[in-house]
Amino acid sequence: MNIIITDDHEIIREGLKKIISKHDDLKIVAEAASVAELEKSLENNRAELVILDISLPDKSGLDFVKDLKLRYPEIKVLLFSIYPEEKFAKRAISIGADGYLSKSAKPSEIISAIRKIESGGKYLKSELIEKLFMQSNKTNVVTSHESLSNREFEVLRLLAKGNKITDIAESLGLSVNTIASYKARIQEKLNIKSTADLIRYAIDNDLVEKY
Repeated sequence: MNIIITDDHEIIREGLKKIISKHDDLKIVAEAASVAELEKSLENNRAELVILDISLPDKSGLDFVKDLKLRYPEIKVLLFSIYPEEKFAKRAISIGADGYLSKSAKPSEIISAIRKIESGGKYLKSELIEKLFMQSNKTNVVTSHESLSNREFEVLRLLAKGNKITDIAESLGLSVNTIASYKARIQEKLNIKSTADLIRYAIDNDLVEKY
């Protein structure tokens, strides 16, 4: 299986390469430190799996999953993040990721995730699957941000990172009025009145990095 590792921290990339290189049938064909570098790597290498960090300097890996899957539907994606699974895994799978794993995972878990995805399955930790199953049978067990659509969630995270509406509109290829409408819907669903409270909500719920 040909793999591209995308993480902006060299120590993480080196650690993953060390773990994966112990398995002869798993080959690292490229590595990237940003989405821009990943795009070039995808053009120049035949990859079957991308291990993708969420927090990248130029664009969120979570936000890039849909684009990657549209352009390369045959490529599998394993999101590998500092964020705990319960915060992002369900949404990651819903937008097309093939697995989600926290960076606190043991080496054996990383290989198990790769093997599960290689075989055509989706990888989530077993205890998380059980938790999600239990929640699906309790309609009242839903955090506010889980009620957001994927686009609303994307806009929420971009706003919480301090991006202006005009910048978000440009980066997503949408109009300023559309982004303003998303922002209004987000604040209504979260019962939040100001941008400052929106940022605080995102940080308190581990939806963005704590600066």
